[in-house]
Amino acid sequence: MNNLIAELIRSSKGYFHETAGVMVCFFNDPEQARRCAYKITATTGKTAEVCGNQLSIVL
Repeated sequence: MNNLIAELIRSSKGYFHETAGVMVCFFNDPEQARRCAYKITATTGKTAEVCGNQLSIVL
């Protein structure tokens, strides 16, 4: 599932860092982060928390 989430992040033009069971993702603007969070939730069922141009996912 982590590979699927990573691909969704990359397809939304973001990048990420994975550590201690959490993926922290960064985008150029908040709208990109919100769209990616929606894609992740719709595809995997995991909740992605958005704060500005960053989102976090507990793995």
